[in-house]
Formats: sequence, C-alpha cells, structure tokens
Amino acid sequence: MTGARYDGLVALVTGAASGIGAATVERLRSEGARVAALDVAAVPAEDGVLPLACDVRDEAGVAAAVARAASWCGRLDLVANVAGVASYQHTTAVALAEWERILGVNLTGTFLVCRAALPHLVAARGAIVNVASLAGVRGWRYSAAYSAAKGGVVALSRSLAVEYAPDGVRVACVCPGSVDTPLRGGLTPVPNPHPRLDGHARALLDPPVADPAEIAAAIAYLGAPEARFATGAVLRLDGGAGV
Repeated sequence: MTGARYDGLVALVTGAASGIGAATVERLRSEGARVAALDVAAVPAEDGVLPLACDVRDEAGVAAAVARAASWCGRLDLVANVAGVASYQHTTAVALAEWERILGVNLTGTFLVCRAALPHLVAARGAIVNVASLAGVRGWRYSAAYSAAKGGVVALSRSLAVEYAPDGVRVACVCPGSVDTPLRGGLTPVPNPHPRLDGHARALLDPPVADPAEIAAAIAYLGAPEARFATGAVLRLDGGAGV
C-alpha cells in the first residue's frame, strides 16, 4: 500500500542505513512521512529524510538525536527501533564484551531511544514499533546473548504498551525470522554445530528468507493510527518457522 497514510507525520527510524531499517525509511516515505534516519553508518540525504549519526548505546547522543528529530518538523509521531547486531557462538565461548555489545545495541539502545522519544510521542499520541526477533520468543541455537536481548525487547514493548496506553501511545513489536539483510549475510556459522540442531526453526515457505520490504510493511501498519487495537502486539514474521 502507498498513499497518504503518513502525510504530515514524522518518524524516527534507527538502523536506517541498511536492511530492514532502510526498507522502513523508504516505506514510510512512500506513504508521506518525513523520516529522521538514525545509524552509526552514513545515511544518504534525500528529500524528506533527515540523516542522524548516532550509536544507540550512547545515552547523550541518543537524547540529542531524538531532540533533533522532534524539532525538525515540530513533532514526532512514530519511532521504529530497528538497529541491531548478532552473532552465532557456543555460549561457553561468548566473551563478556560480546554479551554487552549485543545487549547494548539491541536492548539498551532500544530502551534509550524509547525513553528519549516518549515525551514527544505522548504529545502526538504516537506509536513505537520495536524490532525483536523469532529468537526472542522461542529457543534459538547458539544465540544466547541475541535471544536474551530480543526477548528483552519483547518484554519492554509489552511493558511500555501497558504504561503508556492511558496517554494514547501505542507500542508493538515485530519478530522476524530470517531476512535478507547485511546482518544475516555477515553472520559466521558456529563451529562444530550439533547435528540434531541442523534445520531447527526452518521457515515453511519457499524461498524461506523474507525481503526487508515485507518487514517494513508490517512496521508501517503497526505504526499507523489504524492499528490502534494492535497495541501490545507481538507479531511473528517468520514464514511459519515458529509454528
């Protein structure tokens, strides 16, 4: 769907330089939104896009970026937290620094952006859509840190949905399975995997990997006013892998 669903509205998308984030920026722009596009990597300056350079783990940087996004057009209606990192490792091989990196970007970063944006979203009676993962709602092999972080995103989303419902702010999250993104392409297979775990949680569809635009379409729906009754929703987008 394209059209005027987001005409006059302003969105902030994290992880906007590639993958699901870039697809979400494009989808929201196609529906009329002006989009503040936040990433540690460079985001192209385009009509209707405000590039913001920020590491979502940086509390002061996040606060400044969100304030810039809200002042850009005088409002902030939607936050889509897409920024994320992952790795496959045997749990006994996960260094503390890697655990902290994965939780920092995926969970703490999501929290910091939400916290900074909430006063603006209350004023606009807006919405938050967080990107979690199938790994956050079911067991996932060799992904202890990533699963813990994405499970936290699911719980955070539900908690915020309850707390801010009286203020008219809607909060939901999507849980993709495999998506054709640079994040997925950059994952290194774990050495010596157990043969019984091969094919665990495989999508039922062919091809079994989603296009980022499919996830962006769900984010655009959940962030729109028509999804008022989807607050608190945890939407699996996994091609049946979690059935």
